[in-house]
Amino acid sequence: MKQSKWIWKPGDFELYHSMLLHNRRTKFGLYYSPMWRIDAPARNVLFYKIVNLEKPETITAYSNAKDASILVNGARYPVGTTVKLEPGRNFIKLSAYKDGGFPAFYCVGDSFASDETWKLGSWGAKDLPVGTNDMYTALWDNPEIFKFSYERVRPVSVESINGGKLYDFGKESFGKLIFENVVPTCAKFTVICGESREEALDPENAVVHVAAEAENGAFTSTSVAFRYVFVPDFGDYDFAIDFEYLPLPDKGEFRSDDALINQIWEVAAYTLHLNAREGFFDGIKRDRWVWGGDAYQSYFVNYYLMNDNDIVRRTQRILRGADPMTMHINTISDYTFYWISAMWEYYFHTGDIAFIRSMYATMLSTMDFVEGRLDADGLYEKRRGDWVFVDWSKFFDQDAGPICAEQMLLCHAYACMAKCAELMEDAESVAKYNALANDLNEKINARFWDEEKCAFVDAYTTGNRNVTRHANIFALLYDLTSDERKEKIITHVIKNKEIPAITTPYFEFFELDAMCQIGEYQYMTDMLHSYWGGMLAHGATTFWEEYFPEKSRIENYAMYGQPYDKSLCHAWGASPIYLLGKYALGVRPTSPAYATYEVRPNLMCFGELEGKVPTPCGTVSVKMTKTDVTVLADVDGGTLVLGDKTYPIEKNQTLTVHI
Repeated sequence: MKQSKWIWKPGDFELYHSMLLHNRRTKFGLYYSPMWRIDAPARNVLFYKIVNLEKPETITAYSNAKDASILVNGARYPVGTTVKLEPGRNFIKLSAYKDGGFPAFYCVGDSFASDETWKLGSWGAKDLPVGTNDMYTALWDNPEIFKFSYERVRPVSVESINGGKLYDFGKESFGKLIFENVVPTCAKFTVICGESREEALDPENAVVHVAAEAENGAFTSTSVAFRYVFVPDFGDYDFAIDFEYLPLPDKGEFRSDDALINQIWEVAAYTLHLNAREGFFDGIKRDRWVWGGDAYQSYFVNYYLMNDNDIVRRTQRILRGADPMTMHINTISDYTFYWISAMWEYYFHTGDIAFIRSMYATMLSTMDFVEGRLDADGLYEKRRGDWVFVDWSKFFDQDAGPICAEQMLLCHAYACMAKCAELMEDAESVAKYNALANDLNEKINARFWDEEKCAFVDAYTTGNRNVTRHANIFALLYDLTSDERKEKIITHVIKNKEIPAITTPYFEFFELDAMCQIGEYQYMTDMLHSYWGGMLAHGATTFWEEYFPEKSRIENYAMYGQPYDKSLCHAWGASPIYLLGKYALGVRPTSPAYATYEVRPNLMCFGELEGKVPTPCGTVSVKMTKTDVTVLADVDGGTLVLGDKTYPIEKNQTLTVHI
């Protein structure tokens, strides 16, 4: 028998788990609703497949829906029935209805084993390949339960304090609290979790209050984030956690003679892993939601660490939700623009054209939504209900009309959309989006450039000609202006200490990417030592949502007017992995899916470094000292670049160059 998979309407798996995860958030033990529409999966489905058989076969169809049946060549059977198929044309339909979940099928057979070759009957719309996931290949798998792995972990220390016990697990964790051998018994009890010791010991302000309830002879909680757990003294018990995670192996590596940078790499990897779940989360304590900006950066880190395509695809589907689109992704205009750009960048790193094809109609409807919210001149301007984020918008006047950084993100999205349209052989859309990108680029350079300041200003309608780093960084990263203007930006903005500094790990991702593009490697390594190293000096075991070096450790825990609202495990803090892989090891694709790639290693502040970068077809290993560079790759198409000299990288052949 051929291997089967559970099948469902494409996107329903992600919609269902998005519905669950976005409605799990609590604060001080109370439900905290998302700020955007949460879409539900379809309640009824029809799948079909037609095969001309050369010999007899059988098919047995199963469903997670009570109301389901199989139609074989016009005859209907209940699910679970083994039906014999005769040679010749066989037309099989699966139909089901389910409320409160999403209907799915599992078929055992050869030609009719359930997999991507089945089609969704769309009742008048275009029929599509069904949705599947390689995690769900066994009949006993339940696609309505997300398939995490679990490991029993015990605290590293316990302290009697404040009329209870404070447990320390040694580092940031996520999982279910498990209390066994509880005496005396009770119905349930509440414990306080904290990412810091101070938070766990402050029940009035701690974000996570979770109930442990009786289940199968033990007391268990829902999955929550913590390093510390405070349990009021009520009796005797044995305490541990079931650490919850996705078993995604690290395919990327980095080591150097700088112990602090090595530690930063490891902590960044752990930070991303904790936030790699149904999709890429923003943080595991407060929100536990999928936010577009956090996810966008996580994709790039993923390409250099785990190189897992499935989590990117899931995250993109979760973010977009269902049509009709009535508001920006997460209500944030930037995040809609990132979503479009991420589709092309995903293809460029993976070569997965099937995903682009499956999402192309949704991409077009997304762009239709965007175009419907532009002003008469084709510029994006904040509308009622929109959130212009950029970098928490702290530097920008929300009522200043079109903001330069937003136009640049939109321009890049147009260019990426045109490239995806070319993949789909949609010539009309290629022409349309290239024209929109060129037109918007001209307007950006004509209206937002200030020759006296040698920089792009944030807005041109207010007359204040304010300059920040954000738009100017985008101009460099997305190649949105002339080389002459780029040089002026580098001198008068990037290297100008009077321009307000970037203060968030989120936008440091973009700034350090831009700084490395212009060869300012010392700036990046200094920032890694001072900024990310500063968090480690405060005892961080994962990287934070925000960090202010001038503030104390406890002051840094505060956010949104609350003493512990800051996320101390935030996905966008993992960017050093991407930066070190791309600019220190120097490995980057020059055409989609690493069909061609280059290796431009740079010692930066290191005496020596080595590591690996995963690609869709293998791994590129790099080692560099002050005298030699060695590259070994099990993929074709590579070129080693050292200064003005190039060397072909032969597959499975060690290349060593003396420098």
